[in-house]
Amino acid sequence: MNQRRFELLCAALLGFGQLCIMTGFDSESFILESVIHSIHEREPARISQYAGYYGQAVIYAFYMIACMFSPSILAISTPKVNLVLSAIFFTAFPIGFLFTNSYYYFFSCALLGVGFALFYQGQGGYLTSHSTRETIESNVSFSWSVACCCMILGSGILAIITKVSSTEIEHLPEALNITNEAHKMERRFSDMEISFLFTAFTGCSVLGIITFFLMPSKDVENCIESSSEKKETFTGAFKLTCSTLVSWKMVQLMPLFCLVGLNTSFWLSVFPTAMSFTTHNSHLIYLPAVYSCAVGSGEVVMGILISFLSKRIKNFGQKPTMTIGAIFTLIYCVLIHLSTAMDAPMRPSHAEPILFHHSYLLAFTIGFICGIGDCCINSVRSVICALAWPKRRPQAFSVSKVFQALASCILFFLSPITPLYVYTIGLPVLSIIAAILFFSIAKRTQTMERKMTEGTRNAFEIGKKLNL
Repeated sequence: MNQRRFELLCAALLGFGQLCIMTGFDSESFILESVIHSIHEREPARISQYAGYYGQAVIYAFYMIACMFSPSILAISTPKVNLVLSAIFFTAFPIGFLFTNSYYYFFSCALLGVGFALFYQGQGGYLTSHSTRETIESNVSFSWSVACCCMILGSGILAIITKVSSTEIEHLPEALNITNEAHKMERRFSDMEISFLFTAFTGCSVLGIITFFLMPSKDVENCIESSSEKKETFTGAFKLTCSTLVSWKMVQLMPLFCLVGLNTSFWLSVFPTAMSFTTHNSHLIYLPAVYSCAVGSGEVVMGILISFLSKRIKNFGQKPTMTIGAIFTLIYCVLIHLSTAMDAPMRPSHAEPILFHHSYLLAFTIGFICGIGDCCINSVRSVICALAWPKRRPQAFSVSKVFQALASCILFFLSPITPLYVYTIGLPVLSIIAAILFFSIAKRTQTMERKMTEGTRNAFEIGKKLNL
């Protein structure tokens, strides 16, 4: 097998492992607040009605803290070890919904936050040790597009189990003897449906553990950064992380990293919750499945497109991709703004939208556009972290996640009291600011690379002449 095919194989396996562990997490996030709201209605003492939002806030709080130490852990381990550990922590989360308990729920949220930090540190290290400068943009996009099939798989799981459980769902309000009109009409999840869903998600996560354990770990020739050569100690890597955190270049990219966190949290949890809480959608029981399939399809299509164009257009994975991401973020936020009630993310809502109601077609359209924008934003973040800090790439990946996790943590803590329009107006504005600052950093990075290439070429020519 030649090197390029080996790189693609490694990227595909990495993406497949991510697909397995993220199938559960992403699909859970689409319905988490609605599921917990349903459990709370049946047994109020069992778990808080807003534990879905607060639990995700705990996830991102621990994610943020763990990101400060994950480069140090990578310095004394390997990307593969990080990936296996992260998959174990991801598996612990869906298991808890088979015997829902408030204490275990928040404990597993904390574990999942640490798992996130370990996964993304391992992912970044694995990609840079199995890619060259010429193939990094393509490999990142290819791996990401494979991984994002998780939402297509998750939509299938949601649709099948919803179909199997649909009879019980239809009679659930009467069985609960709920008299409040809003609660009669909002989307509810039965105990049977919850058990089926989270058993399937647990099985997918276990498959992720097996995939990461079996992946090849040998570095490729001329890789960006070797995983086998340990250049830092635990303490040294932590000091580098702290210095990277306050570097001027990182401060300029902070809006981009915060955009990744806010945007992902919004389309992954807040908007799906708003659709579930919109009482006009009570008959659209397959809405989470349709939306999940659409987001995954958009991510996959755009990931393949970026990978294809990066081979033919130099630096396509930077400014052009960021521009596409900002434009599509604006478009999907406008569609959500016009079709969703302002209070829908906070509580079951009867309110009328500005222009039109949700439908399966609209949910698919919004999800597909959202997937395209999210793929672009995540791709440019991965590429710029790999290129802008050539001597501290693990630290750059990690610090970018610190800002991402901080933004997500704040969003989820405030979600129970935040109107929808704060997101639909704020995200497009932030994407424009992030794009402008990103262009400046990307331009300087490309200039730096040209100088390094010229210096290497001159040194080679001098050495050649001396040998003659």
